[in-house]
Amino acid sequence: MDHQAPGLTRPLKVLLYKPIVQVRHAVLPPLGLGYLARALQEEGHRVTICDPGRNRLDWQGFARVVREGCFDLAGVQMFTPELAAVQRHLDLWREFSPDTVLVVGGAHVSGDPVGTMERFPQADFGFVGEAEKGLAALARLAAPQRRDPAFLAEVPGLVWRQASEVRINPNPPVQDLDSLGFPAWELMPPASYPVAPHGLVCRQAPSAPLVTSRGCPFGCTFCATRAVATRQFRQRSVGDVLAEIGLLAESYGVREIHIEDDNFTLRRDDVLEFCERLHQARLGLTLALPNGVRLDTLDAEVLQAMERAGFHSLAVGIESGSDRVLKLIEKSLSRDLIAEKVHLIKKTTSLSVTGFFMLGYPTETEDEILQSIRFAKELPLDHVTFTCCMPLPGSALWEEYRALRGEAIPWEDFFFYRAVEGLSELPAARLRALQQRAMREFYLRPRVLAGALGRMRSWDQVANAFGRLVELFRRT
Repeated sequence: MDHQAPGLTRPLKVLLYKPIVQVRHAVLPPLGLGYLARALQEEGHRVTICDPGRNRLDWQGFARVVREGCFDLAGVQMFTPELAAVQRHLDLWREFSPDTVLVVGGAHVSGDPVGTMERFPQADFGFVGEAEKGLAALARLAAPQRRDPAFLAEVPGLVWRQASEVRINPNPPVQDLDSLGFPAWELMPPASYPVAPHGLVCRQAPSAPLVTSRGCPFGCTFCATRAVATRQFRQRSVGDVLAEIGLLAESYGVREIHIEDDNFTLRRDDVLEFCERLHQARLGLTLALPNGVRLDTLDAEVLQAMERAGFHSLAVGIESGSDRVLKLIEKSLSRDLIAEKVHLIKKTTSLSVTGFFMLGYPTETEDEILQSIRFAKELPLDHVTFTCCMPLPGSALWEEYRALRGEAIPWEDFFFYRAVEGLSELPAARLRALQQRAMREFYLRPRVLAGALGRMRSWDQVANAFGRLVELFRRT
């Protein structure tokens, strides 16, 4: 029998969606789904993107989408805090549209593919890593071929069942990111989203997220990026990125770009070229880096070029005020270097700076957490986030935690405003109290509070910030 990959037999009707969750203050176009949609569209499929956060969709509304949509294939993008919601979604599909092929993907699946398929027997397939090529290949298969191991084994990144075994196909990372094209912006126009971006503050609206690179060569033990995008750093060409920015500005009225890369400033010469060409384009846009950049990649020339190009804010990964903890997490930073670079940003630019801190890393003491709180207050930061450490599937920390816990994983605790049982030596209630104390001590200072409010550009942003604070102090 000839098992060569078949051609497309007929266009599929596909739904790509994010799950309904109780709390989602950051509501922005889902870039991952946009890239998947583009890959499917290029092969002739009819794709819809459903974002409950944008459409204020409740469970009754989603059930109606399932019943009335007549979708051939549905794919959900899932993160670890969304497991319970994904379970409910899959149950709805099996109740109201039992013949739809159900696919799970996203960061959690990449970090724990076997556990995901065991947890969700309703799912037909999963994907690990970058799924554009793999999902398009799966969509080419006719129904009999989707049951044939010879065909399934050829789909990049596919997670599938063969008898009682979960199989995971290799998935080499995409080398030419320009070849992916732009996300399907027509399915998720930025102006249809509320002013609730990842980075909280938006100077102009509408804003749109954008990525210029994938992969991270660093080895921070708490980070799961390697499971999705690998440790191989790859970058779009400057011309390709600028073309997408031009499209967003001209066709969708976007006034602000939020670059969501893990390593935007990794290659200094490329950053300088991008900033100069964007400055010369005179588009009148503002930009932000809400996902964080490494402090050790910044110097005065890069920072000033960024500000000249329109950047108004950036986030930086600090994680801890303890040199011992910084060494444990393999951050390759020290307190002294962190302080030097944060002061450099403020000395050479007017950029707003957000510092990311993490509390409750294994063996971290209460005194070290208090040291982090003091360090945050000593630095000239405008905003901070103090999150409880999570052993995210796919990270080195996850491997250690899973070996310790076995099957007893308290998935309900996997949320940044909760403390994961058995990770920190401190009781969960104490860790949460320290997290809340950190936020109070940082923000309830006249200079910081006035500055934070002064950077808000609308009542919607004030309400969104207030909602995040309420959520922080409400959860136990």
